[in-house]
Parts: sequence; structure tokens; C-alpha cells
Amino acid sequence: MDLSERSDRMRRHPWEVARSDFFRRIIGSSVELQEVSTLLDIGAGDGWFAGELLADLAESAAVTCWDINYTTDDLNSSLPCAIERTTVQPDGRFDLVLLMDVLEHIDDDTAFLRDTVIPFLAPEGVLLVSVPAHPRLFTAHDTMLGHHRRYRPAAIRRLLSEQLQIISDGPLFVSPTALRGVQAILEHVRGPRVEAQQGIGGWNHGARFTNAVAASLVADTRVGLAASRHGLHLPALSYWAVCRPTR
Repeated sequence: MDLSERSDRMRRHPWEVARSDFFRRIIGSSVELQEVSTLLDIGAGDGWFAGELLADLAESAAVTCWDINYTTDDLNSSLPCAIERTTVQPDGRFDLVLLMDVLEHIDDDTAFLRDTVIPFLAPEGVLLVSVPAHPRLFTAHDTMLGHHRRYRPAAIRRLLSEQLQIISDGPLFVSPTALRGVQAILEHVRGPRVEAQQGIGGWNHGARFTNAVAASLVADTRVGLAASRHGLHLPALSYWAVCRPTR
């Protein structure tokens, strides 16, 4: 969860839960998690996903959550001993680096990837990248989150492949794309509505509705993953890629 979307109740949006389960599967199929000793989560937000992933790692693994927006309370909050939060760029190299929904916040994404992210990767390290997809889907929600852009899949693949080896990639959240497209069109016609400014931290629905939404999103992630395994890049809200350093 982006820090700007965090709610006091900390109730997780089913989108976030489905996303977490999906990326845990992707990472688990790309790297031997029990051999990961160091993990860096760049732009980690409240660190919930890193905490979820910690359960898949060896007990000796160390997790660093780096986010320049952490407050003093964030830095002093109680965390598992394996997790460290910092606002200062860490040193060293890491077996696994997460760059999930971060590049869209960076003015010069090419330089950030080249000069900041890639140097963190160990020689056999793995980088997981995710970004919001398709510029035509840009709405007030993106503006609220401080996004500079959404990415055309071909453009982000080109950006990554110029500096990294892409091992696997694909779409995430295919089914909500049409609805987001309608929202973008309506905003263009009549301007953004107030509810468009709410983030995932505003989720406050009952268990039955939440479970129904969660089930539909889990099914959607399976469709997207199956499509990517067959080389089909369906339109989706997000694009993801697993990368390694070039040799």
C-alpha cells in the first residue's frame, strides 16, 4: 500500500491481497526463496507485502524497506526483527529487489533504473518490477498518487531490456481495464468526481462483498498469468516483469 493510501483501520483491499498472492507466486517461480538472504523493497510503503513475503524466506533472511516518505513513527514502529525500515538509500547488493509501482513516481525513470536500482542487484540477483499500464487509463487516481505516467507495455519492456534481461513478464488485472477506460473517458468529459480521489485505504465493505471481489480478482490474476505464459499481452491495469542483470 502506498503511504498516501494508508488507513487507520489497516483493512486490506482485496485488490492488494490478490496482488500480493500473485506476486508471491511469480517470485516463487523465479527464484529459490529459501536461498534469498537479502531482500530490498524500494518504495515499500507500509511494508505489508515485504512482511507477507518474509514468510516464504529462510529465517536468516534480512529485509530492507526503503521509502523516503517514512515518518519518525514509521521508523520507530514495532516490526519483525528481520525487517528494517529506512529513509536513507541503503548500501550493498541484494539477492532480490522489489520495484513495485515506483517508476511511475520518478521523473527520470531511465536514470533511476540505471544509477540507483541496478547497482543494488547481486550478480545472480532478481528484480521484480511492476508499473501501471496504458497512458489512456490515466485518471485522477493517478494524479492523487503522484504518478507522472502510465506505461505502454512495449515502452516499459524496451526500457527494461536496454539495461536488464527480462526473464518473464505479463499483464495484471485484465478484467477491470474496460471499467477504468470508461472512467478515464468520463473524467475527460465531465472532470474527476470526488470518489475518484479515494485510494485503496478507503475500503470498508462487508465480508460477503469483499470475498466476492477477492475471488473475482484472484481468478483475474490467473487469466493474466496464463496469457503471459502463452506470450499474450492482454490489456490490463498493470504490467510486471522479472529481470536479471545482463552478463
